[in-house]
Amino acid sequence: MDGRELKRIWRSGQVSFGAWVALTDPLATTALCDAGYEWLMIDAEHRPFDAETLRTLIATMRCRGVLPLVRVRANDEAIIKQAFDLGAEGVAVPVIRSVEDAKRAVAFSRLPPLGARGCGPNDAAEFYANRDSYLAHLDDNHVLILWIEHIGAVNQLDQILTLPGVDALVLGPVDLTYSMGLPWQISHPQVQAAIETTVSKAVAAHMPVGISVTAEDSESWRAKGVNILFLGTDLEFILHGGAAARNRLCQATGRPGVQFRARAW
Repeated sequence: MDGRELKRIWRSGQVSFGAWVALTDPLATTALCDAGYEWLMIDAEHRPFDAETLRTLIATMRCRGVLPLVRVRANDEAIIKQAFDLGAEGVAVPVIRSVEDAKRAVAFSRLPPLGARGCGPNDAAEFYANRDSYLAHLDDNHVLILWIEHIGAVNQLDQILTLPGVDALVLGPVDLTYSMGLPWQISHPQVQAAIETTVSKAVAAHMPVGISVTAEDSESWRAKGVNILFLGTDLEFILHGGAAARNRLCQATGRPGVQFRARAW
């Protein structure tokens, strides 16, 4: 699968499963690839990924036939360009606050004349051995995702949805609550209304839309038209999988289960 095929799946409304990469160890990424996900999103916004680590993990995914996506740390031309040049099939741009932010993300993700990004796809084009084919299909293959996590973007969503070059939206409920002055109150009626507005407008515009889900709430999101589902992080899988195995053993041996250890700040 390449970015063009992923976009086709997303646009058709089919459900698509992926997961987050939070750990820098390529062995963890290899295991996550082998778990059968179609795509993985490297969280370079909140996790400690430098360019060398990104390069290694992107190459690991490509070798395993899993599409590498990167949530970059900022809506910045150099950062977005580097992620694509390192071989990312798609980039997610965080903290979109306005239609102007969205326009910048599009410009930074496309080559002239559609955009303004520089071109140096060493890893992405197999060190130029595949340059002509890479450049010929670049705009078809490259995926641009906008993270809708600010009330300003929700208020300008009609304009954002008309921009050429945007392939999907993903909701960021926690940052959305902060932008609304309601920190971590995801269930607040105003926050829920903003989320419902984003989803319904995206679906009406035939724009793929995603969110992080649990197994329990995934069906309700699917019923609303959300078809890009983030099912957790490698770190969460280790944490919760290890805890579940421990507690099963505690139950079998008559020992009391224990809670997660809290960090003392």
